[in-house]
Amino acid sequence: MKNLLSISFKISPLEYAKFLLASYYIKPTTIILATMGLYSLIMPALVAYGFLDHYNKGLYFSFPYALVLLFYPLIMTGLILLTRLRNTSLRQEMRYEFDDEGVHIQGENFKSDLSWSNFRGVRELAGFLVLKPSAREGYLVKKSVLGADEITYIKHKIAEAKGLGK
Repeated sequence: MKNLLSISFKISPLEYAKFLLASYYIKPTTIILATMGLYSLIMPALVAYGFLDHYNKGLYFSFPYALVLLFYPLIMTGLILLTRLRNTSLRQEMRYEFDDEGVHIQGENFKSDLSWSNFRGVRELAGFLVLKPSAREGYLVKKSVLGADEITYIKHKIAEAKGLGK
């Protein structure tokens, strides 16, 4: 078992916040909620200033609800960051080793060995390569510590393990 690639990095709270916001704003539900919130803030103002006369006032929410809808991703990102900052296991430096067998992840107090077939997919988002073992979980790898060839290698190995990269 020869390590073809070994990297170490630590994810800062700002990098993690950017990732969370990017992952929220690509979801259709978040886009719909933000649009409803923006609509509920703009339409009453247009009616109040006389730009719209025949506006159905029942189609918008009260001001506090509109703000919550609009800023939902920011609120959730803040709550997740608070949890992350309190949890020491999420603040530690991570070491990823990639070889023909799979991915070996080591933190300060844990070690995981995963074969390539454990991953159902990989995606790039907000400066990270997200290795997805399930729909709701993902291992974040900083793209800044990887080269283009290494990213291609990781994607190829995951696709190959799923029978897609032959």
